[in-house]
Amino acid sequence: MRLRKLPYFIAVLVSLGLIVVCVIVSFNLYQDYGRKRLNEYTLRPEGPDVEALAERLPEVSKIEFTELLDGQIFYQGNVYEYNQNLLTFLILGIDDEVGVEKIPGTAGQADLIMLLVLDDEAKTLKIINISRDIMTRIEKYDTSGFYIGEEEMQIALQYAYGDGMEKSARLMEETVSNLFYGIPIHGFGAVGMPSIATLNDAVDGVEVTIIEDMSFIFPSLYLGNTVNLMGDEAFVYVQYRDTKVAESNHLRNIRQKQYLLGFFQSVKDKTKSNFTFPLKLYGLGKDHAVTSITADQAAYLSTAVLGCKLTEEDMMSVAGEVISSGELEEFYVAEELLYDLIIKVFYKMQK
Repeated sequence: MRLRKLPYFIAVLVSLGLIVVCVIVSFNLYQDYGRKRLNEYTLRPEGPDVEALAERLPEVSKIEFTELLDGQIFYQGNVYEYNQNLLTFLILGIDDEVGVEKIPGTAGQADLIMLLVLDDEAKTLKIINISRDIMTRIEKYDTSGFYIGEEEMQIALQYAYGDGMEKSARLMEETVSNLFYGIPIHGFGAVGMPSIATLNDAVDGVEVTIIEDMSFIFPSLYLGNTVNLMGDEAFVYVQYRDTKVAESNHLRNIRQKQYLLGFFQSVKDKTKSNFTFPLKLYGLGKDHAVTSITADQAAYLSTAVLGCKLTEEDMMSVAGEVISSGELEEFYVAEELLYDLIIKVFYKMQK
């Protein structure tokens, strides 16, 4: 009796095996397609403005551009060239609902601004935090959406002058690229900060050790406590700041970095048991976000990003000086340190 059933059992196993193989092959093809399409839209695919970068070079390091190939720069005794293998993405956390059309000037502010820089060949991942209070020139639009000029303001306000949707994100994309001397950006994702709770719970929470007391909001968030953040605990920990405290945004940025490291690890752990989990997370997040990244691109990026290690050393910040005026803080970039950061992250030394 068992012998007669054996061929059927084997046939079922073979069929299931073929289905699994087909799913894996299809997913891989889907990823390959996503990788190719990432370069279809790239802000400034020609690379950074080399002449603008050269203006920041110390005098002892300057040489004539005629001695270099196009796109190369000479810095501290070495020749550098932009790393064409990089994929760079702008990640925004907005203090208001995202994806709902709004009047320019009222579309919310970018409380979280980060560049995610992936080298899928070298398997490296860097994240650059950009203070929301950085003073830079932003484009302003009236309530009808007509351009009315530029003004030096906090970079977070650039999002407000869009429509709360794609235009806001693309304005931020352009402004951040300008700040970094025209680096290419391959895509963006803007998510409303309140949706952090939803994404957090999708990975079954993120474990952190509390580094800033917020027990007056949630009793569990007392200094030094190790807690698995769930729901609004995660939202508060990432979003809250006391504007009466000097450099409160800097303190919040440190918490955000800590949380992001934990979230990254939680996603990796989930993906070990379900390789399609990042796509599930993408689908969940897309309902609360505005993004240029399509599902096929997300499939590729999830594998590429999760295949990298992410440590505290891989998370960097734009350096500068904070000047406070009451509850208003203005952050002025240390240009030479920014230049060093650009060379370190986006360029390769030529041998």
